Amino acid sequence: MDRILVVDAGNTSIKYTLFYDSKVVWQYRDEEALKIFYSTQRPAAIYVASVRSESATNDIVNTLQACFPATALQLLYSQAQACGVKNAYDEPARLGVDRWLTVIAAHHHIGGNLVVVDAGTAIKVDVVSTAGEHLGGYITPGLALMEQSLLTQTAKVRYVAEEVVTGNGLPNSTARAVAEGCYEMVLGFLGRIHNDYADYQWVVTGGDGEVLMAKLGISVIKQPYLVALGAKLVGDEQIRGQK
Repeated sequence: MDRILVVDAGNTSIKYTLFYDSKVVWQYRDEEALKIFYSTQRPAAIYVASVRSESATNDIVNTLQACFPATALQLLYSQAQACGVKNAYDEPARLGVDRWLTVIAAHHHIGGNLVVVDAGTAIKVDVVSTAGEHLGGYITPGLALMEQSLLTQTAKVRYVAEEVVTGNGLPNSTARAVAEGCYEMVLGFLGRIHNDYADYQWVVTGGDGEVLMAKLGISVIKQPYLVALGAKLVGDEQIRGQK
């Protein structure tokens, strides 16, 4: 049974996902726990998908190679075509690899005409057809990033976490005004897209996705491992191509 480690270096955290063949066994964000686990077990291959800078990605790769010097490592990039999916971008490499991998995973594991929503630090929405044609998509700041931008770019929009409480009617505090205002902006954004793609199956991943979809009343398939599943497909294809 092959053990494959997928490393998903996102904007705010790194997720480590272990596969036994095609099955997800666990997912951690704790690098130290990962090192302890692999003091006795070694992956057959490591697939790395990173949206971080080149230098930050190199640091991650160097750390992994130091921990597992005998293990083959594949660095994943967005391509014009992979695993039967065609990239919509004229410059395919400029599509974020996380978006690329979610589209590939959704196409293979779910299929049909799909809208893929990844709601994390940024909220990313991509559309893919039954035939595997990526049609394009959107990126907008996530809820926490929207709030943070107001707090860092304005002088008097200030509050502490304890002030963010739910209430009825129009917000009557700065904390509610910001939190609920950002929430309504995201709901409006997703609602407009749903108007155009209501007949597509919606797939959601990321921390805020399920709550947002429930608020809109949109029926979704939840898949928390979407990036990792896409990385597994693309990494396996690269390995086969090298043989």
